[in-house]
Amino acid sequence: MNLSVVYELRDRLKTAAVAGTGLITEDFRLKRAVEQMAPLAKASPVFGKICQMAQKAVTLECEDRTALVLDTLSLLDAVLCTQGSLLKEGQWREIPAQTGRGGGCVNIPYSQMAPVLEAFRGTGSGRYAVIRDAHEERPEIFADHRIKNLMVKALGDSYTDLADMVAGWLLDEGREILPLLKQGFDPEGKRDMAKRVELISAIAGGEENDFYVESLLGASKEVKEELVRALRHREDNEGLLLDLVKSEKGKVKEAALCALTHMNGEKAKEFWKKQMDKKPEKAVDYLQDSRTVWASDLIAEHLERWLDTYDESGIPLKELKNEDRQMLYDLRRAAVRKSSPRMCACYRRIYPIIPKETEELLWDSLMEEQPESLCRTAEEMYEAYGDGFLQPVFWIALLTKSSREVYDRFCSYLRPEGLLDKVKNGGSKRDAMGIYKVLMRVRYEEKEEGYVVYREAWDSPVRFRTVVSKLGADLDPRWYPLLLQSKDRFDTRFRKQVRSSYDNGYDAMVAGLFRPDMEELKEDYGKYFYQGARLHGTLAADVRMLKRCGWKDYKGLLALAGKKNDHIATYEIRELLSELPMTGKDLAEELDSLIKSYGKKARIGVGVLEMWRDKLRSGVLAGDL
Repeated sequence: MNLSVVYELRDRLKTAAVAGTGLITEDFRLKRAVEQMAPLAKASPVFGKICQMAQKAVTLECEDRTALVLDTLSLLDAVLCTQGSLLKEGQWREIPAQTGRGGGCVNIPYSQMAPVLEAFRGTGSGRYAVIRDAHEERPEIFADHRIKNLMVKALGDSYTDLADMVAGWLLDEGREILPLLKQGFDPEGKRDMAKRVELISAIAGGEENDFYVESLLGASKEVKEELVRALRHREDNEGLLLDLVKSEKGKVKEAALCALTHMNGEKAKEFWKKQMDKKPEKAVDYLQDSRTVWASDLIAEHLERWLDTYDESGIPLKELKNEDRQMLYDLRRAAVRKSSPRMCACYRRIYPIIPKETEELLWDSLMEEQPESLCRTAEEMYEAYGDGFLQPVFWIALLTKSSREVYDRFCSYLRPEGLLDKVKNGGSKRDAMGIYKVLMRVRYEEKEEGYVVYREAWDSPVRFRTVVSKLGADLDPRWYPLLLQSKDRFDTRFRKQVRSSYDNGYDAMVAGLFRPDMEELKEDYGKYFYQGARLHGTLAADVRMLKRCGWKDYKGLLALAGKKNDHIATYEIRELLSELPMTGKDLAEELDSLIKSYGKKARIGVGVLEMWRDKLRSGVLAGDL
C-alpha cells in the first residue's frame, strides 16, 4: 500500500498547526492533501475516519479546530507507527535465540498473546484452561520473554494446579531455564521461591550445590526446606545434614532426614540403623525414597526379622495384631525400587503371605528403572508363580528385546477366545491381563514417528507428572490382528478408564496403538470400531477413529448412541452431531430416530434434542447448535 499521501497529510497538518489553526481554511495545500486521501478512505475504516476528521478541520463551521487537528495528528501518528519498517542494505542474518533469561520477543500478533498475558496476571481458576489450551495450540507464544517471566512468577500462584502445570513446562526446558529461575531469587521468599529451588534441584542436581548451601543462611522455613532437600545430590553434604538433623525442627528437619537417606557415608548408615532398631515404623517412611544399597539391605534385614517371627508363630496373617500386619505393609512400601540381592531374596518368602502386594511391588520397582537384579527376580517369580508376574516380565522384554523376540515369546497369550485361554498342554489357563496393562501405557505418536511409553511420576517438582519416553523398537505388526480379533474387549475387567473418551480400557488401548502410516490396518480398525459402535452405542471417539480410517458408512450410528445408555448427556449428543460426517438433513433424521428409540426410558432432555432436530432441518449447521 502506498502511504505517501498519508505522510503528506500529516506533514501539512503539522505545518498548519505551527503556523496557527486560524489560517487552516486558507491553506490550499492542506485541502489538496485531504482530497488525496479519498481513495484510501474507501479502502479502510481507519483511513475513512482520518479523512472525515481532516475534512471537518478545514471547514469554516468547525468550532474546536485546534483540538480536532491534534486528534487527527495523533491518529495519523498511531497508524503510521504500525505501518513503519526499517531497511538496511546487505544480506539477512539470523539473530541467535536468547535463552535462559526469558528468551526474546516472538513475532506473534498481540491479539493472540493478550489472553495469555491477562490469564497469567489475573486470578481465579478459569485462567487454567486459557493457559493450557494456548500452550497446546500455540506453544511458540510461551517462548516470548514476557510469558517466560510470568511463568516463573506463576510458580507461586494460589491455584496450585496452574503452578504445577507451569512447573512441568519449565522443567521440560532443562538447563536453559536455570538463569531465569536464579534471577531475582530471594531466600526469604515464600512458595514461589521454594518451587524455584525444586526445579533447579530437579534440573541441575548437585551441580548447583554451592547455590543451595549459600542460600541456606537467612532463608525462610518454606524455602529452607527445599534447599535442605536439594542437598541430597552431593555425598559431601553428609556432615551438614547430620548437623541440620540435630539443629532444625519441623519440616526442615524432615527434609534433612529425607536427604540423609541418600548419603552413602558410614555415619549416615549408622544413623539409620539405629533409627530402624529404635522406631522402625517411622524410619521406613524416610527410607522408602532411598535408592542406596545399604537402605535396601536395611529394609530387607527387618523384613527377614518379621518373616522369621511370623514363621515361628504359625498364626495366619489375618489373625495377627494390627500393628504386626501394618509393619509388614510398611516394609513392603519401603521396599519399592530396592534392588540389592538381599532384598531380591525376600520376594519368594513374602509372596505366599501377600501375593497381590508382592506382584505390585515388583511392578512398581521396575517401572522407572530396570536393574539387572530385579529383572532376574521378575523372571524367577514368573517361572515359579506364573502370570501374576507377566506384567513386569513383558515390560522388561518390551524395553530390552527386539520386536520379533517379544512377539514370539508372548503372542500365545492373545487368543480370539478371550482373556482366559485354555491351552492344550496341560489344560492350564493363561491370563493375558499383564500384557494389556503394559500396552495401555504404549501409544503410537505421529510426531515421534514411533511408539512412546507413558508412566506416572509422583516425586517430581510438579507432584504428579506424566513422563513420556520413546520406545526403543517398534511393536511387531503381528500384534494387531490378535488385538483386533480378541473378545477381551468385552471383559468386565476393562472398565471405563479415567481421562479416557472410550467406554473401556481395551478400546482406549487399541486406539492408542493405531498407526495411520500403515494402510493395511485401516480397514480392520474401521471394522473394529464400527462393530463396537453398534454393540455398545456410538461414542464421539468412535467416530473420530472411523474418520481416521477413511470409513464411509455412518448411517444409524447416532441412533445407537443411547443403545446401552438411556441417560446419556445432551452434550455428548451434540459432540456426536459435530463429529459425524453427514449432511444436516441426514443428521436430523438420525436424531429423530434416536428420540424415538428412547421412548419412555428417556432420562435426558428430549425437548433439547427435538429443538436441535428442527434446527438441523431448517439449515442450521451442527457446529452452531
